[in-house]
Amino acid sequence: MCPVSYLLFDHPINAAAASFNPGPNAPLSDACQNSTLPTANAEAAIKAWTAAGVPLSKLVLGAPSYGYISTSPATRLRQRDQNASPPNVHALTDEGANEGQVQFRELVRQGVLRRDPTSLGGYVGSGGFTREWDVCSSTPFLRSEATGQIITYDDAQSLELKSAYAKQSGLLGINIFDIHGDTNEWELLASIRRGLGL
Repeated sequence: MCPVSYLLFDHPINAAAASFNPGPNAPLSDACQNSTLPTANAEAAIKAWTAAGVPLSKLVLGAPSYGYISTSPATRLRQRDQNASPPNVHALTDEGANEGQVQFRELVRQGVLRRDPTSLGGYVGSGGFTREWDVCSSTPFLRSEATGQIITYDDAQSLELKSAYAKQSGLLGINIFDIHGDTNEWELLASIRRGLGL
């Protein structure tokens, strides 16, 4: 019997430390076909695992409940081959640092994200942060001109898309890394369930 394999598609640059040129948190695909890392996404990894003989029914897609804070003047995410009003919030990681990993719930608690049921992700940027959407990777990011920070993360919109992709592809399911990064209302988990049709 083949063991279950877990797939997490965290951008390699973000995995070690924050980046001056941040990339997407966990790209679903390279939809624009212009990534500088075309195999660092869920779609490419699934193709690689199945090409190696692992059945789709034994694969679980990892979905992050966290993001990464970086200080950068960038207005869009790296990865692309390129041929606010006061008071402003300065986001901090779970440990209180200016750069590094941060849980989704911390972004909400700090006022970087504000609940907005009319938004596709259920939240909008707040405290001087603007929520942007990277169509090429199907991931959100936040940008603050006042603090010079970019936060790449996943939210209800991106996690629902990943879950729907996992179901459509015939994967065993989704594994969220980790559940304590979700809100007390379990909004990320609810979006994963919606994407899986549960």
